[in-house]
Amino acid sequence: MRTLTIGDCHFGCKNNSLTWLESQLKFFREQIFPALETKDVSRCILLGDVFDIRYSINQQIGIEVKKLFREMLNKFKDIEFVILAGNHDYYSPLEEFSEYNSYNLVFGDEFMDVHKNLKLITQDPWLDSYGNLFLPWYWTENTDHFDEILYNYDFSRDIKAIYCHADLTTWPGARIGSLRGKPVFSGHIHNIVDDELGNLHNLGAALALTFNDVNQERYIYIIEDYKVVEKIQNVTTPRFIRIYNEQIFDPDPKLFKNSFVQLCISTSNINKVKYVEQIKFLKNEYVNSNIRLHIIDDDTNIETLNVEGFNTNISEYIEENIPDHLEEKYIYIKNKIKEQ
Repeated sequence: MRTLTIGDCHFGCKNNSLTWLESQLKFFREQIFPALETKDVSRCILLGDVFDIRYSINQQIGIEVKKLFREMLNKFKDIEFVILAGNHDYYSPLEEFSEYNSYNLVFGDEFMDVHKNLKLITQDPWLDSYGNLFLPWYWTENTDHFDEILYNYDFSRDIKAIYCHADLTTWPGARIGSLRGKPVFSGHIHNIVDDELGNLHNLGAALALTFNDVNQERYIYIIEDYKVVEKIQNVTTPRFIRIYNEQIFDPDPKLFKNSFVQLCISTSNINKVKYVEQIKFLKNEYVNSNIRLHIIDDDTNIETLNVEGFNTNISEYIEENIPDHLEEKYIYIKNKIKEQ
């Protein structure tokens, strides 16, 4: 089965900015629709956080997104769409209120009755006939729930892959080991993090949202045989770019197209004539770009500013950061898994 998989979209971001909404709708119609049409996919999965604001949906945002999805579901009736609920899609962090979610509000029963090729995963896990297990956000955050999943499913036989909305970089080694090496594809954290050893794949948000997403490309993915076989770069919604000191003298012009650009200049350079002139030149040359100057200390570690991902050695991360009160239990479970 070939699947188009899409990370967090966050419709309604930037305080329900209609400018951002326009770029997001354009992204769907100009990149996601063509991918659905030409990439020979039979399923499309959205990994949660379709909406941004937890406690309410702006009326215009809701109307436009509902119209977009109606158009997509009608246009691609032979494709099955599966949407997971992420933490931003629930109105409350308390699971007993999980029925109050943005999908139920925006789409509703009538919409679901008409569009049979849409399945929403908001409260309970779903195991499809192919062995794909879909987990909404509550089921990855709650330890008891995850234990229940391990009890209910035989991961060596029943499960081929897991799709969820979770920060896989925080999963303890015992949890990872219990999955028997089955691939996990997740939304939730916006950075792209691959742990090939654990077969864990945070696919990242489908679009950049803030300078926390600086200097990172965004993608939608084609998954086949439980592996990413193609990445399609998002070239529609704005990017966030950060350029340092000497880099401003020979920048790639493409960096300034549809981007928020931050020029980071050290205090010792900011008054030098060549820097002043180059900054003026860039602002005049790329007048339609959003260019801002940011002064940094001379001893600033650039690597700490320019976050391009995380250490993908999750086992190492867990060993270093396991809380003291859980260490004994962690070692016990880890040893038990080794014995199996």
